[in-house]
Amino acid sequence: MAIILIEEVLMGLDEVKASLEQALTTLDVLVEDLSPTLGEALRTELELTLRQPLQGRLAALEELQATVDTMAV
Repeated sequence: MAIILIEEVLMGLDEVKASLEQALTTLDVLVEDLSPTLGEALRTELELTLRQPLQGRLAALEELQATVDTMAV
């Protein structure tokens, strides 16, 4: 029973990871497509307020996945 629950948790974490990766990809495209007239300040702000926190959450999620994965063994 516990293994089934762990597998369900892992599947849920995979879905969250895919969503975070999609958000990062979308953000990267938006930043690349920004008009130069909007300025480097906006690019920097998007990097600091959105991209870096998303990357941090993705890294934490990957650690959590590794931890849960070891429980399944």
